[in-house]
Amino acid sequence: MTAETEYVFVDTETTGLDSKNDELLSVSVVDHYGRCLFHSLVRPERKKTWNDAEKIHGITSEMVRNAPRFRTLKPMLNRLFRGRHVVAYNMNFDSSFLGNSLRHAASLHCCMKAYAEYNGEYDPVRQSFKWKKLSVAVKNCNPDFVFTPHSSLDDSLAAREVWLYLMKHKSIAEKYGFYDK
Repeated sequence: MTAETEYVFVDTETTGLDSKNDELLSVSVVDHYGRCLFHSLVRPERKKTWNDAEKIHGITSEMVRNAPRFRTLKPMLNRLFRGRHVVAYNMNFDSSFLGNSLRHAASLHCCMKAYAEYNGEYDPVRQSFKWKKLSVAVKNCNPDFVFTPHSSLDDSLAAREVWLYLMKHKSIAEKYGFYDK
């Protein structure tokens, strides 16, 4: 798999961390070249406030008051993900909110786990490689890259930076099927 346009990078911002009770507030998708393919605020169905999450990403209820509902955006996301390899910095988290809009993706990849493996710092308690914040990973991969953390668009661009860096390393790229021999 070497075609650069076959994979896209996605990030979400939410009302909280619980995918059963919390909801999307923002979704962004960029391609291999860093072009924004999709970016939208999302108006939650049930949640009216999210004070703790707002302190992190700055998305207020006023900002999403006239935004589309996720159900309106799903058909566009379905088409965008169809047949593509989708990368997110924390795929478990993002996919839990994106749900079945990812069902026709060619594959899903967690950039955070790939970076943890590349970084090689082992956590004996969890018996796995230590996960690092996106800001730490991108700084180590490209110190010149500037972004605003917890902005879905900037985070998807930062994940792209980390992923492209990782795919230059044969052992990681081969594991994810992106190494060109």
